Amino acid sequence: MFQTKLFCQIDKNGCIFCRRNCFQQTNVIDQNLAETWELIPRLRRHFNEREGNSCSECGMSKRVRMLLWSIRLLLPDLKNSSVLHVNQINHLTPALQKAVGLVETIHSPAQALGAKINGLSNQDLTQLTFPDNHFDLAVHSETIEHIHDYTKALREVERVLKPGGYQIYTIPLIHSRRTRRRIGVDESGRKFHILPLSSHGSAGEYPVVWEFGKDFFKDRREKIHQIHYDNYWRNRTIFSVVEKKRE
Repeated sequence: MFQTKLFCQIDKNGCIFCRRNCFQQTNVIDQNLAETWELIPRLRRHFNEREGNSCSECGMSKRVRMLLWSIRLLLPDLKNSSVLHVNQINHLTPALQKAVGLVETIHSPAQALGAKINGLSNQDLTQLTFPDNHFDLAVHSETIEHIHDYTKALREVERVLKPGGYQIYTIPLIHSRRTRRRIGVDESGRKFHILPLSSHGSAGEYPVVWEFGKDFFKDRREKIHQIHYDNYWRNRTIFSVVEKKRE
C-alpha cells in the first residue's frame, strides 16, 4: 500500500528551482473548459492555482514545481542518473540538465518512432523504443489523460525503468468524483465522443480521453509508492504520483 505525504509546502523556501520568492497568478482555466469539465467555482480556483501560479523568474507553474519537489526528494543528485523526460514539461528541462543521461521526447505520429526531431526522440508512450531496465527516472505530466490505453503507457514506462527506478507524474484529478471517459474506441478502432469535446491547449488540440477521479488511486494502489501533496487540506489538485519499479 502506498504512503501519502501531506503538507509538503513546496514554496516555503521560495521556488524549488531558482529560489526566487516571487510568484504571479494568472487565470488559465477558461469558461469553456470549466463548463465542459463541470468544475464548481472552488475547483476552478484550485486548478487555476495549480496551472496559473508561476515563478516570475524561471516560469515554473505550481504543478511543475510539485514535480520537481518530488524528484529532488527521491533523487537529490541527478548527476549519475539516466532520465526519461516525456514531452518536455514546461520549464522543467533546465532542472534536469545535470543528469548524465537525459533523453527528452516528442510525439509526432507522422515520423518514425525513435527518430530524432530537433534533438528530441520521437516516442509513443504505449510503445517506447528504449530497452528494458534503462532509466533511473521517468517523468511525465498531464499526458496519460490523453491516451486511450493509459495503463499500457504506464506499464511501458515501468518496463524501461531500472529495478528501483521511479516514475513520477501528474494528472488532473478530482477527488470527489469517479473517473469518466470522454472519448471511446469501437471494435474497428473508430473513435467516438461519449461526452462533448474537451481539450487542453488550443481548440481541438490534445483532446481529453479520461477525466480521472478518486478511483484512479485505488486502481493503481499496487503500483503507487507515494503521493506527494503541496497541501492536501487546502488544494488537493496539486500533487504528484510516484510509482517505483520493484527491485
